Amino acid sequence: MPSTRSILVSLLVGLVHTGTLIAVALALGYSIGPSEYTSFGIWWRYGGLVVVAAVPVWLVLRYRMIAPLIALVLTTGYVLGMELTPPGPTFRDVAELERLAEPTGITIVENGLYIARYMLNASVWTVGFLFLGLVEYTVRTGWKRLPAVPSPNALISIPASRKPAIGIATVGGVLHAVVMLWFALRLGLTVSGEFSWLMYISSTLGMWILAAVPLYLLVRHFVVTPATVLTVFILLNVQAEFTASPDDPHALYFGAWFLYFGLLLIMAGIEIGLRRL
Repeated sequence: MPSTRSILVSLLVGLVHTGTLIAVALALGYSIGPSEYTSFGIWWRYGGLVVVAAVPVWLVLRYRMIAPLIALVLTTGYVLGMELTPPGPTFRDVAELERLAEPTGITIVENGLYIARYMLNASVWTVGFLFLGLVEYTVRTGWKRLPAVPSPNALISIPASRKPAIGIATVGGVLHAVVMLWFALRLGLTVSGEFSWLMYISSTLGMWILAAVPLYLLVRHFVVTPATVLTVFILLNVQAEFTASPDDPHALYFGAWFLYFGLLLIMAGIEIGLRRL
């Protein structure tokens, strides 16, 4: 299928995906219509839902990558299933919960907001789907027992030479760092103290390292486990936001990234050691 046609089909699927979710959300009573946002807000939220679906579809059409599409179907199915099955979303004024005499105008939504949170965090889901696609691409290209990738990308030969591997790791690390910093700020992650800004700088740099090293090992040395586990971390991190709770896993992921990095290095060492044995 020609590249232009693949892009158009992917965008069409993304638009259908977005329209379906928005229609269901509006039918359930969520205030997420176009009139609720600025022009940038519409672009960010609605555009995110388009992209999060278009990327896995494009990977299927272009490279026959099925793992991101399966992840998309499972995620969207989960979101719609939770919204459309009992108990449905319940809208309550804070006054009802606090037993106040007068309504406050502040609404609490119980058993809902799955679509709204999916829409708002679409960029994080997209990064997870992209990394999942890269892992599948690498495995299917480097492991001859699996079906080969039709029309592989000349820039991503497996194992990649040093310069392309650094390029892929750098771009992936920057993408991960930017999105995860935005995710932390959106969730209101704050640090007190005079030098709190150092934490944001070090953690953002850590987000780059956390993704760049596993991706380099993946495409350069065909060490699959760290990048695979990193992708699982990302998807579980954002999935936890569907049911918001005081225990936010992203605070640990962003603030104590070195713990995750150490775990990924240990897993890389185990994989390399098993291969030598």
